[in-house]
Amino acid sequence: MRDGIVVVDADGHVMDRPHRCYQKYLPKQYAGRGIFFPMPYWDRLQAPNGPLGRDPDTPAEMMADMDREGIDLAILYPTTALGIGQIREPEYQAALCRAYNDFMADWCKADPKRLKAVALAPYLDPTEAARELDRAVSKLGAVGLMFPTFIPGRNVADPFFWPIYEEAERLGVPVAMHATGSETGDLYRFNNFLGVHTWTHAPEQMISVISCVYGGLFEKFQRLRIGFMESGAGWVGHMLDRMDAAYATALGRSVPLKETPSFYFQRQCWISADPDEKALSYLIEHIGADKFFWATDYPHDDHTQGYIQALEQLVAPLSEQARRGILGENVSRVYGLDA
Repeated sequence: MRDGIVVVDADGHVMDRPHRCYQKYLPKQYAGRGIFFPMPYWDRLQAPNGPLGRDPDTPAEMMADMDREGIDLAILYPTTALGIGQIREPEYQAALCRAYNDFMADWCKADPKRLKAVALAPYLDPTEAARELDRAVSKLGAVGLMFPTFIPGRNVADPFFWPIYEEAERLGVPVAMHATGSETGDLYRFNNFLGVHTWTHAPEQMISVISCVYGGLFEKFQRLRIGFMESGAGWVGHMLDRMDAAYATALGRSVPLKETPSFYFQRQCWISADPDEKALSYLIEHIGADKFFWATDYPHDDHTQGYIQALEQLVAPLSEQARRGILGENVSRVYGLDA
């Protein structure tokens, strides 16, 4: 705790490397594959082979890092499996999701009060995805579902995926949109990974929020909760204003909405801010402090260490209620955690 406030990392990661996860947890017909995920071949300089970030080999090592940073609880996403949406083989995708969810259940057993997993589901087969989400939540203890922002040929709100959202709503768990940082926003315009990674997260989430709102997802599933992760928060004020303005024109009649886009965001959406976003206080004034989480992206090295110190400076001008919300209470409430 920080001055009596519980600190929750809304978007940490495990390093689901093959030797930890897929070689051990996949069925034999898949466990021997040389490559488990299609990935862009950038040198990301990530530990242990590079100088950046961390590569915790055990939950105890992860929690020791959390202790040093002053983090009470972490909600965990994959690293390699961020690219789950790019898998083309439905049965193999289902096997990967089951393997990852089993791996995470074992990882979080080290301390279920401090480590919480967000599940994966086989998005190419929505019926099986709903079944696997139920297993992950009901039997393995997952607290939500990660939805990849990029699945070739469809947007995230395509009615094809609605059985998955229906199951998330039934289970009462949130869905978190998450990109890989290496996706279609690149279009081969950069000659280094820094440019790709800096650029791609925010456009992926802009596309996602437009898809969810204009696609009628929130009109159909009015109790569904969705978070937009690892893209920073600076884009959201501009995008909501832009969507409302476009909806107010004659074009608004082309989408199945009864309310303005910003209404649905306020009712059912949240966004993860970075601990070094200097404009956050302006966004909070415009949108509301209860709409924001914060996240480390640990053990990736998107931000310098000392997350909490940077974050505390960021939220220092805010009210105590706003500080408590952003540091941990908002994400705890959305995920239904007793933090």
